[in-house]
Amino acid sequence: MHALAKFQSEFASNLLSQVLAAIPDRDNAALTVYRNTVMRGLIDALAANYPTIVKLVGEEWFGAAASEFIRHTPPASSILAEYGKEFATFLSDFPPAAQFPYLSDVAKIDWLWIESHFAADAPALPASALRALAGESLLKTRLQLHSAARLCACKHSAATIWLHNHADHAAAEELHVADTDEEVLITRTPDGVDVLLLCFVEYQFVAAIQNGGTLGDAAMAALAHNPDFPLASTLAKLINAGCFTDLLH
Repeated sequence: MHALAKFQSEFASNLLSQVLAAIPDRDNAALTVYRNTVMRGLIDALAANYPTIVKLVGEEWFGAAASEFIRHTPPASSILAEYGKEFATFLSDFPPAAQFPYLSDVAKIDWLWIESHFAADAPALPASALRALAGESLLKTRLQLHSAARLCACKHSAATIWLHNHADHAAAEELHVADTDEEVLITRTPDGVDVLLLCFVEYQFVAAIQNGGTLGDAAMAALAHNPDFPLASTLAKLINAGCFTDLLH
């Protein structure tokens, strides 16, 4: 390894290491200050990407968890807005998080919110685009999901918990949840990122479209779960949410 590259690698490793005994005391103290500054910056970056987790567990608990995550998963890029994608998976295996079984899925929604917020711009599909189609032509049509659209299946009522705690103006009273499975659609409109609770059948419908199915395929998947699935009103709901961007005939 080139001498400069070796120095940079060892320096970066020491920044995120708790063991500095091999470094002379004077340099150790200087590196400790620098390391603490770097660690604080990375914790703050994670907190900015996972504000709902911070609100749920508090800054002290979050800081301890984030520090552990950072030591195992240092940033691979200088763009800290993109740092922390693996944090939800980390929380699912983090022993102190076992008392919060919903925490990992709440973190998933936080991250998908970030992805949706920074996704590429694209015009949303207008409702008029489907009005021109009818019958077999409509059922054979494929819809392209908007670049900012995301689906997420959660456990332990994580979506309800996220919705209750994400906004700054969320109610302060205690939330009682049924500890159920939930599904959400994350989209972006001109007003910002929206997180919408979906019923299971709506989720299956969108998932079928996401996987390349035609509207007919998606409708059949939904009707298999609910023979009374309201196709027209569901499409209107999804289009109004900015879920789609184009028709693929």
